[in-house]
Amino acid sequence: MSALLELLAPRSFGDFTVPNRADGSSLTKCIQPGDYEIYVAWLADYLHDNELPLTPNQLAWLTASQDTPERLIFRCSDVAGYAVWELDGMVSWFENGSTYEQLEAELRQLWDDLQTAAPKPDDPDEPLSLDALARLYQEWQEEKSAGVLWTHADIPYRPLLSWALRQTPDPEERRRSVHMFFQNFGANASK
Repeated sequence: MSALLELLAPRSFGDFTVPNRADGSSLTKCIQPGDYEIYVAWLADYLHDNELPLTPNQLAWLTASQDTPERLIFRCSDVAGYAVWELDGMVSWFENGSTYEQLEAELRQLWDDLQTAAPKPDDPDEPLSLDALARLYQEWQEEKSAGVLWTHADIPYRPLLSWALRQTPDPEERRRSVHMFFQNFGANASK
């Protein structure tokens, strides 16, 4: 695991609200024609109209970043897309029964090995810091405790996205920002 996960915005798993389709079924996945457009329009309004509480980690991250609303949306989607595979690998580690302590020990050993090895141009990035690992482990536990299977990429970042969209008065601009979030996330996750 690289330090890329350290750049990942803090995640929250408290809001799994989704709209209903015209037939009354929950739009838990965009699979029918028009689902994506419905979801984007709904989400832009929902996050603008509802102030979702930031976690302490999200508030600290937001304060430190000093991002504009548009920049925050871009950064959340950018890093989340790039880090999706590494995050999935870490989650698999925990779901397969490995403990936080085992992963911490492995990362400490990796760090020690990198410190003693002669630097090479193709060496991997620095490993994930233990502080970042602790935060990601806590988030994984919160996600697991929620007991909800989710598919929309915005869900872990909703409080941050809500902060940004509440500062965007124009409904079309909010929809454009939400669309950009998903497009950027998808493009980076596929790399």
